Amino acid sequence: MQDIDITSTQSLVDRYYEEEKAKREREQTLAALTIRLDANDLAMLNVIARRFRKNRDEIAQEVLSNALIDLFARLDAGERKLLARDADEAARSLADEIAEENGIHNVEIKTGVWANHDRQITKIERKKAKLQESGNRPSSSHADNDESDTDDETAPIAPQAENTPVNANNSDNGVTTMSATPEASDHHAQETSEGKQPLSMFGS
Repeated sequence: MQDIDITSTQSLVDRYYEEEKAKREREQTLAALTIRLDANDLAMLNVIARRFRKNRDEIAQEVLSNALIDLFARLDAGERKLLARDADEAARSLADEIAEENGIHNVEIKTGVWANHDRQITKIERKKAKLQESGNRPSSSHADNDESDTDDETAPIAPQAENTPVNANNSDNGVTTMSATPEASDHHAQETSEGKQPLSMFGS
């Protein structure tokens, strides 16, 4: 008898078998947890589960899993490392107890899960600290500007020639103190030629 080629539609059944097996194996590694919820929290849990056509327990499980990571990330860095070690050590024995309750002898679990979370969180914290440090550190242009301000306060201000236009842009430190346009320069030259007193940025 010749082998019958499996069509793409028939292959769906094989996939369904695999998904069912994976789900059954996963359920055998889960422990039951009974919690008591406020009516408002339970109502929101119900509507979210109904909206996305999910089981209420599935939503609660995923929410709790993510919330634990958030709580873990908020711990002090030194304490977080110790708790990660304790949790990873306890996970193996807990997995064996769950397997025994579900009638199986051995169950495969990921090891070092919380230690890995700790490494990832520490990496993110260090990156944020570097960004914050670089943001608070004054740039060279700011430092030059501070030095020029100090010099201006201590050194006497040289008198400005009447026909010399005010240089509004400080090209040394890149800081613009006031806008200067060609039209403004032409207007200033016109006022000077008429004998009017030119405007000064240092006051009247």
